[in-house]
Amino acid sequence: MSSSTVTLVVVARYLLIYGGITMIIFGMFGSAMVILIFTQRPFNNNPCSIYIVTNGILEFFFLPLYYLPNIMTFGFQINWLGINSSFCKFQMSYAGFTITSVFIINCFISFDRYVTSTTSLHLRLLSSKRMAFLLVTMGLIFVWCTIGIPVVILFENIPTDSNGTIICSSHSRLFLIIAALFYFPILEGILPICLAIFFWYFTRRNVHNLHNEDFIRRFDRQMTRMYFFQMIASAIASFPFATINLYRSLTSQSIRSVDQENIVQFFRLLAIWIFYIQYCTDFYIYCATSNVVFNRAKKFFFSYK
Repeated sequence: MSSSTVTLVVVARYLLIYGGITMIIFGMFGSAMVILIFTQRPFNNNPCSIYIVTNGILEFFFLPLYYLPNIMTFGFQINWLGINSSFCKFQMSYAGFTITSVFIINCFISFDRYVTSTTSLHLRLLSSKRMAFLLVTMGLIFVWCTIGIPVVILFENIPTDSNGTIICSSHSRLFLIIAALFYFPILEGILPICLAIFFWYFTRRNVHNLHNEDFIRRFDRQMTRMYFFQMIASAIASFPFATINLYRSLTSQSIRSVDQENIVQFFRLLAIWIFYIQYCTDFYIYCATSNVVFNRAKKFFFSYK
């Protein structure tokens, strides 16, 4: 066993611990600011505010309730995920529900930006607060029924060896294969960035084809721009995690040396840390890409008028 590969794993654990705790602090602060800003005028007049606030709430609770146990398990090597089957079921169903819900709501934002820019009156009517409430409600119920409930049923604490090591996983081979081949690489890797580019392209094309100057002035370019960068950041953060999970699933029957396993573990820990960046950066991306959001954020601290 090479000492260099052991050092890699140790470095990744320290990065996950200290970087992860820092991310939780900044991420919860950012989520709270998103909720405060987008529930006030003039932001709450935009249907997108409902999607953004919903994501802010989901991410605010997701960081301490799921990311922190991951830091304890993979960073400090204290197996919080293996406390008992009830906690295992809660953690995995909660993670699947939140991660998928954020993705679905991001798709709603993409669609809203597209219909806002189209010349079709019927399509523009789909961009409304009433429609946003309806889509969010239906989306959350759909995700819970298709992801949350199956995970609650299928996941439990499973002993992996005679030493009593416990992991939170599923006995269903089919379920794990679907997660490895579809959920992680496609839903959390390729699809978000493809959708972002697709809707961005058609939205921008619609704007350039518009002849109604009043509508062009009213079109919220900053909202579209900040959402696009947020979607790209999410896709980039998800890709390493999706890739390493796919690799580990495809090579689960392969026998790796200790050094090879350490290298895989290093990339896995690094991918876990990168993956959660997307749930910490929305507020900071919005501030960087929208001077309106940035100025409103300053008012909370300096009472500018």
